[in-house]
Amino acid sequence: MGVSMSNFVVRVTSHFCGRAYNVDLVRWDKGGSGMKVCKAFNVSREEADKEALRVAELYDATVERYKHDQTLA
Repeated sequence: MGVSMSNFVVRVTSHFCGRAYNVDLVRWDKGGSGMKVCKAFNVSREEADKEALRVAELYDATVERYKHDQTLA
């Protein structure tokens, strides 16, 4: 059973402090459930963007950006 790379999303969210960002890799299954893995935590916007693009290229994923107060569901 192979892993479909299209099931991956990279999320850039603002850190709760409001001045930094987090980067997560989310893998969605067929049932609609997702499992996330933190790839960067409490980093500058430049570092978050760089890491998001790196991870998105590795996993053939799309990049989504959210503010801290937005719902991620």
